[in-house]
Amino acid sequence: MRIGLIEFTGGFVVMVALVYLFDSAGVVPLVLLAATAHELGHFAAIRAMGGKVLRFHLGLVGLRIDYEGTRVGYPGEIAIALAGPIASFGLAYGASLWGQMTGSETAFFLAGISLGACLFNMLPIYQLDGGRALYCLLAWGGELVWAQRVICVLSCVTIFVLLLAGAALFLWSDWNFTLLTAAIWLLISYCKSGGNTIKYAVSEY
Repeated sequence: MRIGLIEFTGGFVVMVALVYLFDSAGVVPLVLLAATAHELGHFAAIRAMGGKVLRFHLGLVGLRIDYEGTRVGYPGEIAIALAGPIASFGLAYGASLWGQMTGSETAFFLAGISLGACLFNMLPIYQLDGGRALYCLLAWGGELVWAQRVICVLSCVTIFVLLLAGAALFLWSDWNFTLLTAAIWLLISYCKSGGNTIKYAVSEY
């Protein structure tokens, strides 16, 4: 289904409905705010590089921004990839300042969520901004095949470590499954993409 530039799948709608159903602490609005700030960072960078956003695709494996525009080269792609985490860090910093000034627990909670989004997205995994930025950096300074192999290895190792850490947290805590869910999501996303999430016209560089 598509509304304007936003396209979403049925699976995404079901996932959001389930999250709202079990959200007894009212976390969802803050998560949505943090996610919006993150994607606005990417959007702003794309526009600054002369690109045109074609659609925002929302699915079970996350949000993807499809765009077209002038060739920005690897430096531009790195800037676009890092713009999201930078925006997340900016929101976290601003929310923490607001919390210090007002004593708002909600502001501190938003700061924590946004900082977590920043750090999580900087992991060296294909589907995440850190993986995209690192891939472009390696390809910019070396061969594409070598860059691809390095990111594949880092993606698999990082996902495996997250799965182990998530399982340990799930067993040793009060059934906290947040990290385990994120790791499973990354594994499914990676397998589904087949390692083709980075969609650059690499032959043109």
